[in-house]
Amino acid sequence: MTKNDDEDVCGLCGQPGADKMALWTGGGVYWPGEMIPDTDMVHQSCEQAETARAHAELTQQQRDVTIRAMTGGRWP
Repeated sequence: MTKNDDEDVCGLCGQPGADKMALWTGGGVYWPGEMIPDTDMVHQSCEQAETARAHAELTQQQRDVTIRAMTGGRWP
């Protein structure tokens, strides 16, 4: 494994070839229960799949509470 291989390992699946910075590196927000990547890079498909998985496991009430917290209460 070369230095470049180490730098593009996906923080969600652990495989090389990560193609984007993880949301958390830019101050991103995560759903409760969503896995946080353990590197700065992820595969876009891995990040989308993990976000969808975590969202699907929440009740509507949990989603509403989370969105209100994200928006500072400025959400219906």
